[in-house]
Amino acid sequence: MIARILTLLLFAVFTAASARAQDLDSTVAFPVNAVIFLKDGTQLRGVLLSESPVGARIRTDNLGEIAVTADKIESIEKNDNGFYNKGRYWFNNPHYTRYLFAPSALSLSKGEGYYQNSLLLLNSVEVGITDHFTMGGGFVLNPTFRDWQVLFLTPKVSFPTQSKVTFGIGALAIGVFNRTYDFDIQTGVQRKDGIETNFAGVGYGIMTIGGAERNGSVGLGWGFAQGEISASPVINLSYMSRLGRKVGVVTENWIIIPRQGDSGVGILSGGVRFFGEKMAVDLALWVPVGEDAPFFAFPYVDFVIKFGQKKRPGQRSEK
Repeated sequence: MIARILTLLLFAVFTAASARAQDLDSTVAFPVNAVIFLKDGTQLRGVLLSESPVGARIRTDNLGEIAVTADKIESIEKNDNGFYNKGRYWFNNPHYTRYLFAPSALSLSKGEGYYQNSLLLLNSVEVGITDHFTMGGGFVLNPTFRDWQVLFLTPKVSFPTQSKVTFGIGALAIGVFNRTYDFDIQTGVQRKDGIETNFAGVGYGIMTIGGAERNGSVGLGWGFAQGEISASPVINLSYMSRLGRKVGVVTENWIIIPRQGDSGVGILSGGVRFFGEKMAVDLALWVPVGEDAPFFAFPYVDFVIKFGQKKRPGQRSEK
């Protein structure tokens, strides 16, 4: 009699454990990248293997497969903003729409944006107005804070295709504002007279081949200034590639096509990009080229902060 009771108790325990394991797996559809936020502040990032009212199972890079009960879970955030490379989670490259300063034809998503500071003096912001239209602008920091100011706008429209080719058109419009002075000969006093305004820039078309992790672009543009358009177009050849989880290489090159009888000039660059999901730092060298150009390499550094990435509907589920 006692043996029968013990047998029934053991059967009940194993049945309950089996049912609990099945509950953990009851809503499995397919593995998906996710972050489990625990109530104690811990975050578990990896592949979500299962999710149910009882709890969830996730496979992480460092801890392996972990089962978490529902009472410990604050929320679960599912996303496709990453992939696994050789068993390790890689976030998607967030800095694919630009090289050093030149853009690719790829567009920011609606609501995405970034702030970029180049050489401490050049400041700009780019924002995705729609999934295919990006608007940007910025200014050159005047260390003296007087007499002149440079402002610019950088609109761009992207035209994706069914293949890995994206086309785009855009412009860099620059306004230079100089304070003018009037010198009174009789009194010897110099007075502020007004603001002189000059406009210049470049309109361009661009083709980009590739995606977020690796892409190259060919651009063709014409400069303009004070109502006149340059007779010599400018070619831009740029390329970027991700080498590791948080490092990549980038090159950006500008060539002015000469008129007949003139010699061509240009500037070449190459560098390394260190980046995370929100920030990036580019370290590069610029080298001018031309028939009479002396050889020297000008160091370049910029700092970028991404902001405002919009979550997809249904991306986050609360427990």
